[in-house]
Amino acid sequence: MNESLTRVRVAGFRSLRDVTVEFGPRTLLIGPNGSGKSNLLSVLQMVPLMRTQSLARFVGERGGASAILHYGASKTREIEIEITFNSGSNDSTYAARLGYAAGDTLLYLDESVSFGGEGSASPQPTTLGAGHSESILSDRAKDPRTPVVRDLNGLLSRMSFFHFHDTSPTSPLRQNAHQSDDRYLRSDGSNLAAFLYRLCRGDDDGARSSWKLIQGTVRRIAPFIKELAPALVNPGHPQSSTRLFWVDERDHRFDVHDLSDGTLRAIALITALGQPSTSVPRFIAIDEPELGLHPAALSLVASLVRSVSSRCQVLLSTQSSALIDEFDPSEVVVVEQRDGESKLRRLDAEELAGWLDEYTLSELYEKNVFGGRP
Repeated sequence: MNESLTRVRVAGFRSLRDVTVEFGPRTLLIGPNGSGKSNLLSVLQMVPLMRTQSLARFVGERGGASAILHYGASKTREIEIEITFNSGSNDSTYAARLGYAAGDTLLYLDESVSFGGEGSASPQPTTLGAGHSESILSDRAKDPRTPVVRDLNGLLSRMSFFHFHDTSPTSPLRQNAHQSDDRYLRSDGSNLAAFLYRLCRGDDDGARSSWKLIQGTVRRIAPFIKELAPALVNPGHPQSSTRLFWVDERDHRFDVHDLSDGTLRAIALITALGQPSTSVPRFIAIDEPELGLHPAALSLVASLVRSVSSRCQVLLSTQSSALIDEFDPSEVVVVEQRDGESKLRRLDAEELAGWLDEYTLSELYEKNVFGGRP
């Protein structure tokens, strides 16, 4: 990868009073419920939405600014976010300070970018503006005189967050999708059928390779599925839609509603990780990939993570001991909450060397050797 997300600092957001986390090709957050893992993922979801001027929608959907400020507006008045990328010998950082405003909303107290060479003195940030209610990063990126702003805007646009928790009968994953909504996979999988339909009919090497990988991995997880068969529901209609069907080993076609929750979730995960190089994001965050999956299926998902991480950084958030053995100690970040705030700590392989001669990482986690337990 030419560019990579190296560091994120967040202050004032829910349980994240002031935390910094560094990222490599693969990162695994592990910790109990309520430790703050999902809060970090929410920030990583919020920043790309800020770029598309959807901050107000994000805040509103989560109950207002008071609901996301650390211990509410009476305790915390600002949220600070810094996201740093590295491209070769240069670092570039997007930063925003969001302040509590009337109507239980957030206002930009400052929005800035900075750019500097590795090892050089910290560059002075270039302020984009203050007092606005939605980001002006994308507008400034249109100016040919601001290449740093343009590049940062592009990097933030290629950060994706996926959560496939809802597999109920009325979930987006089980519904029809507009055929035209197939350019990229949406965070909730609501266009899964359309995205897979495009891949299965793709005439380029990337689409064919991706479709083959997805089909093969799905069959390994669910051998009863001979093939996925996304199809048009109303061909020829101006608003034609697609639906996910599948065929079993007896060549009988079934509907997406005939898939178990775990199998459907696995298909969505595999699709997110098996995207063609032309559409795969630079950074993918996935919340609780273990939900409803057999440990063997989880191991296959972890293999996909290792494979895709050469061209896309992956962050997984979990409380599954089965998943932790698929990662090196240096790739694991333990999340715990103490005194009302989240604490993040990356495992030290040297400190655990003696233990790892006798035990696996999951066994050490179960024994509470390095924390992260309820």
